[in-house]
Amino acid sequence: MNKLLLGVVALVAISTQGLAATYLDPALNGFLNQRSAQTTRIVALLKYPTNLPAPRRYDGPSVKKYLIQMYQASVKSIAGTIQASPNDIKVVEQLWINNSLALDVTPNGLRTLTQNPIVEKIYANRKVVYSQPVAVRPARISRDIMDYTYGLKDIGIDKLNTERPDIQGQGVFVGLVDTGIDGKHPALQGKVPVFYDPTANKLTEPFDRQSHGTHTAGTILGGDRESIKIGVAPKAKMIGSAALDGYDKMLKAMQFMLDPDSNPNTNDSPRLVSNSWNAEGAPDIELFYRAITAWEAAGILPVFSAGNAGPGAKTITTPHEHPAVIAVGATDSNFKIASFSSRGPGIFKGQTIQKPDFTAPGVNVLSTIPGGRYEEMSGTSMACPHAAGIATLLFQVNPKFTPQNIREVMMKTLRFVDVNGNSINTPAWNASYGFGRLDAYAAVKAALGTVNRTLFSAGFNAVQLASTSVMMDSKLVDIEDQVYGVSDITEPYSTDIAKWSVVK
Repeated sequence: MNKLLLGVVALVAISTQGLAATYLDPALNGFLNQRSAQTTRIVALLKYPTNLPAPRRYDGPSVKKYLIQMYQASVKSIAGTIQASPNDIKVVEQLWINNSLALDVTPNGLRTLTQNPIVEKIYANRKVVYSQPVAVRPARISRDIMDYTYGLKDIGIDKLNTERPDIQGQGVFVGLVDTGIDGKHPALQGKVPVFYDPTANKLTEPFDRQSHGTHTAGTILGGDRESIKIGVAPKAKMIGSAALDGYDKMLKAMQFMLDPDSNPNTNDSPRLVSNSWNAEGAPDIELFYRAITAWEAAGILPVFSAGNAGPGAKTITTPHEHPAVIAVGATDSNFKIASFSSRGPGIFKGQTIQKPDFTAPGVNVLSTIPGGRYEEMSGTSMACPHAAGIATLLFQVNPKFTPQNIREVMMKTLRFVDVNGNSINTPAWNASYGFGRLDAYAAVKAALGTVNRTLFSAGFNAVQLASTSVMMDSKLVDIEDQVYGVSDITEPYSTDIAKWSVVK
């Protein structure tokens, strides 16, 4: 068994009073009642300790050590159970990012785990999927590749390059969790120095199991500003992972992004992670909420596609409704919302919340695919990397920016639109476009004005942008002024018991 599990030290006392019930994913009910030696993969979410002082928000090493300490304290209470059942419970992954364990269990092992008071919830190891493109077509390379894509023109990269060709993402590492990346593609070669395969649990040369990840990577940093004009931040570097499999591997990839060198004392995380995937079907999504909260607390900006489940209301796919997430909808070349783009609002812990945040180009987007080729794809998966690329540029402009600062700059410099996509002067959220359409040129220009100013992370006033305040719908959660970070890692989650099987 892993030394971390066997050699943990009891760092804090964990109260188990009143915690006799374990919530079981209903998908496991049939397996629980079997009498056999067959195994299934589960993810067991453990209860958090309650008396560790929280670290300072955006102090990456401190947050990582805090998460590991909590994990060590929690797993101390289950180590004996696992050691006593070697034929029924096998540790597969240790996930300190969200205080969980991926385990292979027999029915008897599963029953044993439900009786341990430190086990809060047990999830079936469901699949994580990328936001499947709704349309794919061959690229018209001879005509398109030498000019800026319509998406880059829409967000103002052509104009920005004329005035500030030095701002192309230099010095910034951006993370990507997707199907993988073809690192040998001419437009991506040399740009992915770190690539992690969670299935093999090792660093490898970048590869793509399909084509989706190579396409999203190309929009973030593919090509250059001279001959292959497809990427928003072509001089950035990428930390990539091919992780779209089960919950266990996705969480392993998310943990890797938090600590690529497996040394919590170093500050080696990417500044942001681009995510065009969703995790549907489980009774709730607390596994990923915890991981996203850990990212943001440690200083990683989570950028997600809003989902391709539109045009109905409340179709934001999970976990994109998390307040720390930037959720991006998709527009077409006429700047109108795509029919497939998921509409808001979202629901987070029972509260109606303002998602999507904004939109970006996501219809017929030209980018890279494996084998040195190019293709046009449509989906919010294609809009998300435009936003990730803009965030990358902003981190270059001001390396002192925090995720909250980036959100503030992007939100304050949107081209505000109403529900029909028409320009408005007084910004207000709507369910299709969020607050409006992204503007890289305006965002970078605004960020340039903050370089010599002292920055904090408390709210819009910290950045001192000369634009009007964003108007919020009073019926929805005001997420832009909400500080959601370290203090929320251990916040109790309100569980909808009706969706779970309760085992006592």
